[in-house]
Amino acid sequence: MEELQQQIFVLKAEVEDIRALLWKKVGGGSADMKGNMVQPSTVTATIATDSITQAMIGANAVGQSEAKTELATVTINAGSSSGTATVTSGNVILGWYPVTNLDQIIDDISISGTTLTVTLSANAIATTNVRVQMLKI
Repeated sequence: MEELQQQIFVLKAEVEDIRALLWKKVGGGSADMKGNMVQPSTVTATIATDSITQAMIGANAVGQSEAKTELATVTINAGSSSGTATVTSGNVILGWYPVTNLDQIIDDISISGTTLTVTLSANAIATTNVRVQMLKI
């Protein structure tokens, strides 16, 4: 008989443990409150187009629908080996392409502060225009 009482005592303890776990999983409160929280909402709301800005989302959010970019045209005059353009500080160069006459090899494209510099391997024979695509950070 004592062994049976011990088993009943253990079962009661296990039932209490299960109740505690269920309480943690489903939360405390009335059944009505829990039922109302999980039912589909009847509240309707509309977010207007362009009403949420990047600043509202946070600094690390991607801008526009993809990414914010900047396109700059650098002119290198005939007889010169480099040209500059003013761009946004912190940009990252994605790529470039010649717009007019590219009679020398491009040796370097870099950004320092707000200055974008395109440097040729030798002086340009004719005026050269190069477009540089950058990602705004």
